[in-house]
Amino acid sequence: MPTVADLVIDTNYVREDTTWTNTYKYIVSKSDMRKVLLGQMLEKAKADVIIQPRENVTTAAFHPFKQTYTMEIYGYPARYRNFRTASEQDLRILNGLEPEPVNYNTIYIGGGYQKGSVVAPAAQEIKPAVLRPVKEKKPPYLRNSYIGTVELGYNWFAISGMHEGGHGLLLNTTHMWKNNNDCVYQGFGAGLNLNIGRYDSDNDAREWLIPVYYTPRFYWGKASCIPYLDLRIGSFLGLMAYNTRNNWNNKTVDLAGGLYYGGFIGMEFGKHFDIAVGTDQFFGGVMDNDIMFNLTVTAKLAVCF
Repeated sequence: MPTVADLVIDTNYVREDTTWTNTYKYIVSKSDMRKVLLGQMLEKAKADVIIQPRENVTTAAFHPFKQTYTMEIYGYPARYRNFRTASEQDLRILNGLEPEPVNYNTIYIGGGYQKGSVVAPAAQEIKPAVLRPVKEKKPPYLRNSYIGTVELGYNWFAISGMHEGGHGLLLNTTHMWKNNNDCVYQGFGAGLNLNIGRYDSDNDAREWLIPVYYTPRFYWGKASCIPYLDLRIGSFLGLMAYNTRNNWNNKTVDLAGGLYYGGFIGMEFGKHFDIAVGTDQFFGGVMDNDIMFNLTVTAKLAVCF
């Protein structure tokens, strides 16, 4: 027979709260902090279990280098009392049946009830409840509070105020932190674009551009494989070199700078890999007063950490 016990529940709830800050090197998840607070509540109330604990979590305003949370948990403490071997009355309750009234003038003998000289039919055997394993629900996918990426990409000039076509490579690094919404991140990044194109029919051109930008990222849900939208806006500095076709001994180098903006639509695969396509746009001027406008179509591969 199984062992059962009574559960004595307090009518007054207990409460615990805490505030902590996640940084790049120190991250405590909400689930881990929840376990800590529940343990403190059990110790404080000298209880065995907390009945239906509820929690409130608030997030401080976005900060690029840290994220602060406040968690409050409250619930009713309960204690196990009167451990015993389960009786037939206990088994009926465990099986969801109404307990039978106890007749102290009737005694159970062998296979039936005997009252005086009248033997009642044999009592129906009540088996313990069968506890079937419950398939646990898969917990929701949770991203890290910080996402860093290193991106390698290739771009093609779609429109340019200076080149008759061109292409190039880009290398970016972006660092983002979770906002109040699990699907929204904000951060900043910087990169290096190396482009080769034609200045005109007689001259080649090369660009070394360094963009620095602010970026928000929006995820479409909380799955491990999910699309996202990346927007970027900032500024850039760089060098532009011109030369006679196939003759880099005769070259001119100018300083360039201006506005950088762009956007990408990508797909994230887990927490360590994503791909995206989009556009990078550079608008500004160079030292010799030429107007610079580059609009590129870009494909990139990112490693996340």
